[in-house]
Amino acid sequence: MNLTRWRHAAARARHAVLLLGLALLAGAPGAGAADGERWEYVATGGGIKAYLDPMSVTRDGDYVRVEIRVEHPADRESSDKKFTYREVQNGQVMVCGTRKGANVTTRFLDSAGTQVSSREIPREGWDKALRDIRVGTLQERILTRACALAGVSVPPAEVAKPEPGKPAARPTVSVGSGVIVTTDGAVLTNQHVVEGCASITVTDAEKKRLPARFVAADGRNDLALLRASGTFPQAASLRQGTPVRAGESVTVVGFPLVNILGAEANVSFGYVSSTVGVRGDAASFQISAPVHKGNSGGPILDEGGQVIGIVTSKLNALGVAQSSGDLPQNISFGIKGEIAQSFLNAQGVRFQTGEIGQALDKVEGAAQGKAITVMVVCRRK
Repeated sequence: MNLTRWRHAAARARHAVLLLGLALLAGAPGAGAADGERWEYVATGGGIKAYLDPMSVTRDGDYVRVEIRVEHPADRESSDKKFTYREVQNGQVMVCGTRKGANVTTRFLDSAGTQVSSREIPREGWDKALRDIRVGTLQERILTRACALAGVSVPPAEVAKPEPGKPAARPTVSVGSGVIVTTDGAVLTNQHVVEGCASITVTDAEKKRLPARFVAADGRNDLALLRASGTFPQAASLRQGTPVRAGESVTVVGFPLVNILGAEANVSFGYVSSTVGVRGDAASFQISAPVHKGNSGGPILDEGGQVIGIVTSKLNALGVAQSSGDLPQNISFGIKGEIAQSFLNAQGVRFQTGEIGQALDKVEGAAQGKAITVMVVCRRK
């Protein structure tokens, strides 16, 4: 090779090294916009969103290693009360064959993305840190995805058998709400309401109880589509043509705290406080109408009875109070109707739409909301 050709080859090699360095920098934590591209959405649960870095999955003997990122909707206080954080990035190890896992590195970040604390378990302590991963949890979703990327199979969870003379454990039951989107049985709710369910039933305003099956989910926006094995007398109309407006009145219908308030649909009123959600999320909006556990998945209606959103969560008032010293009240969130309509269109669901109509009085609005809302009961093993 002559000197000129050698110089060209050396220049190309330096350029390749530079590109590799830039790529690695883009994938490093705290790298800005490029950092968001490395994370693959996994699941939503309890108001948090979990992401996984597919490129981080490696095998280390019996362990599968993976980097996880967990976003919280509001600041949380550390267990030792020394700092607050909004996001956690974990380095996890898993033993797929035994369905066990552990966080071996933990980075706590504040709302600005600045690290406020970190922890690490040395290699020799990994085995002792392993814990069983429970069925139906967000962690099981991470286990399944990480092990699949590593090419390692995960055995099905064993169902614990009762000891002789003792009754079998009862299934866990949770209650949420749903919106009837077609009279032939399509129901829209939150993904977290029906995640991990062994069976699902829905009950309409006429107390007709129907089994339902899971059809599809949009985990990023916490939406799920169910199909009930029966028909309904009335379906919702989703508003088109006018986006959510700050200050407009809303009606929320759902089944909160059924153990205390009973199985009758509950109605609350409020207004749109903001047209964006937590941290400026454009897919959601904020309402002042009070919601509680069990409201998730229920409709948010405008003055004319059109659905403009789906209830997703309320702000963790105690968590905010601990971090800010102020106790927020009546701060709840919903997924915008346009997002729900896009999800339904993607699933081929033909639903009713309408434009802003004449305002109903509160009694009429409440009746309209109850007629298109179902109670969703999930039974988990």
